Amino acid sequence: MHRQSQSDIAPVQTADVLKHLGDSLHTQWRRYRKRLKRCRERFSDDAVHDVRVEIRRLLSTIELLGAFIPEHDIKKFRRALKRHLDTFDQLRDTQVQLGYVGRMAGTFPDAHAFYDWLRARKARFTRTTRKAVKHIKTKRLGRSLVAFEKEIRLQHKRIPREQAFAIVQRAINQAFARVAQLCRHVRADDTKTIHRTRIAFKHFRYMVEALAPLMPALTEDHRRAMRAYQCMMGDIQDMEVLLAALDKFVQKKEVNAASARRLKKELVRWRQMLIQIYVNAAGRLRRFWPPSGLRQPTQKRKIKAHEFLPASPRHRR
Repeated sequence: MHRQSQSDIAPVQTADVLKHLGDSLHTQWRRYRKRLKRCRERFSDDAVHDVRVEIRRLLSTIELLGAFIPEHDIKKFRRALKRHLDTFDQLRDTQVQLGYVGRMAGTFPDAHAFYDWLRARKARFTRTTRKAVKHIKTKRLGRSLVAFEKEIRLQHKRIPREQAFAIVQRAINQAFARVAQLCRHVRADDTKTIHRTRIAFKHFRYMVEALAPLMPALTEDHRRAMRAYQCMMGDIQDMEVLLAALDKFVQKKEVNAASARRLKKELVRWRQMLIQIYVNAAGRLRRFWPPSGLRQPTQKRKIKAHEFLPASPRHRR
């Protein structure tokens, strides 16, 4: 494995992290408000996707700001922004479920009635989500963001670049250590352990992606691989939610009991396959952020995104 010399990593460590975070915060907030306005005016699948992407990018920067701004303030902002993201959850989940069930309907006749029920559900969630988007408030978040920018400017004057980078790197190291700890306790017979690992990995990945422009080692292939690794865990959670939706469908509709059992058996089999895929690949986690430090693209083993291609119809950002 390639060892970095001090001269290799010096340009990264002297990057102006605080200026980057301040600029990113301002730019991402402006883009989020622009996408939100578009979604209100022309509600569509693409508009929903774009808003969700901008919220996630903003969350990426917020995660790293926690290294410089009191956690209490960051937590309130993060929670409010997460509520904005949650506005789209039911609609997005149903879109993903339609993707799964639609793939089954061609060879699994019992899925057709369930698919039609999901389509009706999507139409209902589209109406309620469109209405909810019009009531999303941003003024209070905007005031908090101005305060964050002011604090970042003050920190920029006080903290040398090398120290600021070290603070950020330590925060990412701690986030990665948390993921690794949870990953070690993953059990194939307990999907909650996988879900907890996914949440921690998402937190880690947001932090890394917020810093990516300053770290040449984090290539686009590397970032795609992280997204796909997260997708493997997300696929399992998707299947848990889909199974819950199937149970609700069976309760509300008069369906043939034998057909419902066959369909549920197929979904359970699919879930087990997805669990096995992740369990077999879980150890690849260590390639994303080795505790020894940052790696440059000159390392012998370059991560290939195709090694982590997701199995689901969901494209997570």
